[in-house]
Formats: sequence, C-alpha cells, structure tokens
Amino acid sequence: MEIIHTIEVRALVELQKTDAVMDAKRAIAAGVPVKIAALNAAFEKKKNSMSAAREALLALQVKKKDCELRIAEADEGIRKHQRELNLVKDNNAFKALLSEIENDKKNKDELETGVLCLLEEIDKASVQDKAIREEVKKLEETMRAEIAALEATAAEIAAGLEAAKTKRAAAAAALNPELLEKYEDIRANKNGLAVAAVHEDPSNGKFSCGGCHMSLTPQKTLDVKKIDAFAICPDCRRLLYLERTVYPELAQSAAPAEPPR
Repeated sequence: MEIIHTIEVRALVELQKTDAVMDAKRAIAAGVPVKIAALNAAFEKKKNSMSAAREALLALQVKKKDCELRIAEADEGIRKHQRELNLVKDNNAFKALLSEIENDKKNKDELETGVLCLLEEIDKASVQDKAIREEVKKLEETMRAEIAALEATAAEIAAGLEAAKTKRAAAAAALNPELLEKYEDIRANKNGLAVAAVHEDPSNGKFSCGGCHMSLTPQKTLDVKKIDAFAICPDCRRLLYLERTVYPELAQSAAPAEPPR
C-alpha cells in the first residue's frame, strides 16, 4: 500500500496551490518579452512596407521627371530642325529634316502619353503612400500602448512574486523537511505539479489522477479518501488528495440544505 500519513496534508496542498499560482505568473512574465518582440517585429514589417511604398512613389516621380526632360529635348530638336529647314537648299536634305521633325514629334507624343500614364500611377502611389503612413502611425500608437501595458503587467507580477516568495518560504519552512524534500523532488520532475487533486466522474463515481488522468483502482480510491494522508498515484507518482477530505468545510457549505419537516 503506497500512502503517506501526515497531519500536514492541508499545508502541503496549500503550498502546491501557491506554487501553481506563482508558476503561472512566471509563465506570463516570461511571455512578456516574446509578445513585445512580436509587436516590434510587426511594426518593423509595416515600416518596411511604408518605405517600399515611398520608394515606389519616388521612382515614379523620377521617371516622370526624366520623361519631361526628354520632351523638352524633343521640343528643342523640333525647333532646331525647323530653323534648319529655312537654310537648306538641297531637296534631299529638306526631306531628311522633315523626317527628323516627324520623328521628334512622334517621340514627343509617346513621351507625353507616358507622362499621363505616370501621373495616374503617381496619384495611386501617393494615395497608397499616405494610407500606409497613417497605418504606421496608428500601429505605432497601438504598439506603444500595448507594450506599456505588458511592461506594467510584468512589473506588477514581479512585485507580486517577491511578496509571494517570502510567504512561500515561510510556509515551506513550517513543513516536515522530509515531506518537503519529497514534494520538491516530485515537483521538479513533474512540471511543477507534485500534489494533485483527484477527479471524480459524476456519471459513475470513479476517481482518476488529476495529474496524469489515469483511473484509480478501488483500493487507491479508498486510500485517497483517508484523512491526514496522501495516496500515491501508481502511474505518475504524484501525491493525491481529495478536495472534500482536505477541505470538509467547503463540502459542507456546498451541500443542499435539508427541507423543513
């Protein structure tokens, strides 16, 4: 029969509950830097998209400027060739100049059409650039508020843990050293849960370990109901207790009142 008799059952159960709360708070605190890093990464990603949108807009504006310069060059070429028309006497040279003027005009028309298309693209890019900049601004405000809240939570948890450590140390010091050592050994090997409340299936009344969830034998069910004793789970080796045995006052308060006679 695997059972530990001790009058410190309730004290050890309370210690386990304290440790469980502290472990949960530590997990939350440990997650704060991860969440902050994720927020910063999302913000940097959005900033990069803003930079890309701005670069695309600037590239379109540079392309438009280049087209305008080429249009000006075509205009100058047309004027130059028109002046030269008045000077040439040779018919072939005259035809060649006319051909040059036509080419310049054609190039100018194509460039002007290109500028019109670029203006449409620039308008769209400007709208996108403005929208992304507004998104980045809002995201930054949201991110800063969330980070401040996370940091405040972490600070609050840290302060609470310091107070809990002192209380926990006093509770642990009051326990039997051998019992405490066994508890700490199991806790270290069972993800922080050394003392587990058994679960009772309301449909059939069968008990199972609250740690590994394996069903308990009839004998182990009897053991866990004993006062001032821990049963030991045959599967996970955790210390088992029954809530209504350790806290009879809660069971009594939960019981329905007897009807008046």
